[in-house]
Amino acid sequence: MQRQHLAGAVTIGVGAAMISNALLGPLGFGVISFRESAAMETQLVGGEVTSLVLAGPLAIAAGILWWRGSRRAPALALGPLGYALYTAVQFVLVPDYGRYPGNNERWFPLYLCIVLASWIMALEAWRELDERPLVAPSHRTSTLLGGALLATNILFAFAWWASIATTYVGAQPPGYIEHPTAFWLIRLMDLGFVIPIGTVAGLGLLQRKQWAARLAYGFGGMQMLLACAVAGMAVRQWLAGDVSMPAPFAVVILTAAVSLVALYTVLILHTLTIERRIAIIARNVRAGMAATAIDKRQRVGSGTLARR
Repeated sequence: MQRQHLAGAVTIGVGAAMISNALLGPLGFGVISFRESAAMETQLVGGEVTSLVLAGPLAIAAGILWWRGSRRAPALALGPLGYALYTAVQFVLVPDYGRYPGNNERWFPLYLCIVLASWIMALEAWRELDERPLVAPSHRTSTLLGGALLATNILFAFAWWASIATTYVGAQPPGYIEHPTAFWLIRLMDLGFVIPIGTVAGLGLLQRKQWAARLAYGFGGMQMLLACAVAGMAVRQWLAGDVSMPAPFAVVILTAAVSLVALYTVLILHTLTIERRIAIIARNVRAGMAATAIDKRQRVGSGTLARR
């Protein structure tokens, strides 16, 4: 099996695992019961809609393209692979094993496989993008996507630090009381990894840095999926009447998610258009060279016959 076939098969497996986990969990058949409170499960179901509808299918599509040797496959794969790694870690560490009933620990091998496959394939995708870089985003796309990434990460940084500040004044939010481990874990992962990388990517795109193109393809997809998951959680909390999720904040998160989906789609379509144009030009050049060679051979043959 060639390297691209193995990478494609593993990426397809990650997508299938995300879809299976969503269907087996509270969103679907309820086979997997997470040791979480009812409020946290509401958030989980809202986020798993993204895994089922967007992240899983996108990983499978990227895996199929990778199997076929498409240059766009690594860029498409980085987003769902990063999302799978982020969520699989939380499926293991967020549940409160001594407080709530459930059986999610029995599915630890599934989450371990997702974590291993995700970071290994993400490194492989990053390496391929380094060896065979895609076309840089257009100036307009870079500006809009960079601004959206910067604004989204500043928004979440402000929201997370505001919630952390409440714990220092004794006004602990309901989510903290129900799941203190989840509260700190999510803020550690976002403030320590996701938000800094997203901020750097946004600034790099706004300044048209060459290295920012790879971050746009890779991290832009992951940020888009994470924003969609948070938007799903926010909408579900708001519909459930959760006072910790006011309607204006849910609307802002939903707007950010829709904007990132639109801009990431434009980015991928732009790449597809440019790649097709390059392929057509290369094919025409090869056809022209072949025609020239044939014409030259015919002229040489005609000259030889004339001499005879």
